[in-house]
Amino acid sequence: MDKCGTPCATPKKRVRVENFNELKLSPSLARAVSDLGYVKPSPIQAEALPILLGEPTDFIGLAATGTGKTAAFGIPLLERIDPTVKAVQALILCPTRELALQVSGQIDLLGKHKGVRALPIYGGAPYGDQIHGLKRGVAVVVGTPGRIVDHMDRGTMKLDQLKTLVLDEADEMISIGFKDDLEKILGSVPEGKSDTWLFSATMSREVRRVADTYLKSPKMVQVNAKEMLPETVEQIYYPTHESNKPEVLCKLIES
Repeated sequence: MDKCGTPCATPKKRVRVENFNELKLSPSLARAVSDLGYVKPSPIQAEALPILLGEPTDFIGLAATGTGKTAAFGIPLLERIDPTVKAVQALILCPTRELALQVSGQIDLLGKHKGVRALPIYGGAPYGDQIHGLKRGVAVVVGTPGRIVDHMDRGTMKLDQLKTLVLDEADEMISIGFKDDLEKILGSVPEGKSDTWLFSATMSREVRRVADTYLKSPKMVQVNAKEMLPETVEQIYYPTHESNKPEVLCKLIES
């Protein structure tokens, strides 16, 4: 629901694409998609891409982990980038540095023929390289909320030319304690100049509250509603005592 209490759902008839060629991407993005071997979009891509490649809008995408959400927001995000503008035009927030690095790598692959690379920014890494990258004028930043707020407070990162803000795995970011940082970043987004795209596996009460507060009349796509992970992901767990975890982990890695 939006701020007025009306459902923030997509129209009754959803537009789906069956092939990436249907999207009429720019030559640089179409070439990158072809290089990566993408032919048939995943369910979240098939429904989200026609929306996000269309008119500017806030957006909510609910889909299980591992269903191709990075390309679902990465492709339209890159279509909006002007490589000649030396400022942050897109900010992707991730709950962990591992995911930030993974998403950054995917953006690099999708943006290579457009000359766009992503700068990963996360805690535990030296500030120097991150500050140098920001001063150089990077167009896409992928980072964890805490370190992004640090750079905002230092004045080394400005969002005045931001076009797109993506919250990737929003439920995870909130569950591990980034809610205050998220809200500070959301409150700093240029009003009326930037769209916010929220992607999450679940719509918890806190995620819903963030969406209702900061997203304006968002369009929404939901797939895999009955499962937290797609069927292609196999999950295995090993019961053990806390003291034995390092040994068990080492044995698993060796095997």
